[in-house]
Amino acid sequence: MDYLTVKEASKLWNISERRIINLLNNNRIPGAFKTGRRWNIPKGTSKPMDKRTNYSKEQIDKKIMVVAGINSEIGKELTKILLRKGYYVIGLYQNGSKVDEELFNDDVELKPVDYFDRKTLLKAVSEINGDVYGFVFMEIYFELEDSLDFDYDKFEDSYRVNVFSANLLVREIVKKMNFESSIVIVNSVEAYRGSFGASAYASAQAAKVNLVQTFANVYTEMYGVRINSVVAGWIGGVMESDDTFNKTKDSIPMKRLGNPQEIADDIYLMLTRHKYTNGSSLISDGGYLSVDEQSKTEDLDSGKFYRILDKFFSEAKKDSEMWIISTMMDNEWNEDPAERKFIQSNFDAVNRGVKMHRIFVFSKDKAEEYKSNKYIKRYLASNKIVTSFVDYDELVKKHKDLLNVIKEGWIGIDDYALLVDLPSDGTSRGYVTMNKLEIQKAKDCFEKLKKLAVPLRDIMK
Repeated sequence: MDYLTVKEASKLWNISERRIINLLNNNRIPGAFKTGRRWNIPKGTSKPMDKRTNYSKEQIDKKIMVVAGINSEIGKELTKILLRKGYYVIGLYQNGSKVDEELFNDDVELKPVDYFDRKTLLKAVSEINGDVYGFVFMEIYFELEDSLDFDYDKFEDSYRVNVFSANLLVREIVKKMNFESSIVIVNSVEAYRGSFGASAYASAQAAKVNLVQTFANVYTEMYGVRINSVVAGWIGGVMESDDTFNKTKDSIPMKRLGNPQEIADDIYLMLTRHKYTNGSSLISDGGYLSVDEQSKTEDLDSGKFYRILDKFFSEAKKDSEMWIISTMMDNEWNEDPAERKFIQSNFDAVNRGVKMHRIFVFSKDKAEEYKSNKYIKRYLASNKIVTSFVDYDELVKKHKDLLNVIKEGWIGIDDYALLVDLPSDGTSRGYVTMNKLEIQKAKDCFEKLKKLAVPLRDIMK
């Protein structure tokens, strides 16, 4: 990106260098930074609005839209729509974050704020002159959590951004609105499901659902303002390459991720149309919430996955049933300390009275290779674990439908949990699901495999 000096900006904008330096010192020019004593101003930056003189007549004639989170992918797409429709956009973004140059426009006023600080938010609202036609809150704070080493500060930070700042901005901006105005709070499908890996984010989204209804109760009667929510599903774009996002496609009836433009369209329609819709949530998720295949943890790395495995095995009660598929992945049955500990937990569990049946699925011609594995030998020597074998090649020929369920294998525990392996060539080791449909599908598969199975020791002779 090319940059202007203070002198060049002064000439371009026809204002004094002293005035520009004052604007820079007050963080009024997005994306500008200092190198030594020299200021660098991104080329294409619009001349900052002069708060001392109020808006120009042309800008007064334009309806004002305020977008909190303008620098997000959805925020940028929404801004494009609003500019095409002739609105003047005031965009709030987290102070210190990089501002995309495509937002630099004469009809876009960018305001840096600190979503963690009440004073900067109140100051930003106080600087908005004129009636506000629409307000959109789409700023988010998302952090994956470690349930075994929980960070309480990050949990509170999530609420400060996702809930507290939304609450403040709505309550202050609504005072600048009238009966034609509309508010849209962008939410997530996480609001409707518990989360293994992001409890702060998910519960904060649920809080926003209730806030929308509460605001509609209070402010629609007080100001005539409509207040609704757009609930976004799994959206591609910046995170499109993320494995978790791409795997989620299988759980969406439309078999694809959403895109920022689609959510921006929904927000715009909720802002400017749907005149009798109030206190409602428009769910834009490709049908994701209509199925229930993703009630599971995020994909977990080896450390977290083995810790969860250990927890399930150590807490399994007497007479619990474990029904297990092993596909002999590269990261199984080796000398890795976590794997050794996990194998020992299998034997500890059966010694407490847990019933265990493990079906090994691999090509029969690899039996010679595997029978020397000391852990396989230990399983074969146990009289408390049922070990069976199903030939992978036979499944390919006659039962491909079962392979689609088996994938890399899994551990079923009674009817309440399924611990699922992921491919050994990925960064993730597995995930945990308590989804009844997924568990039942796996259990039905296991019952069919039992009918095809032979004792493991018969092929390890």
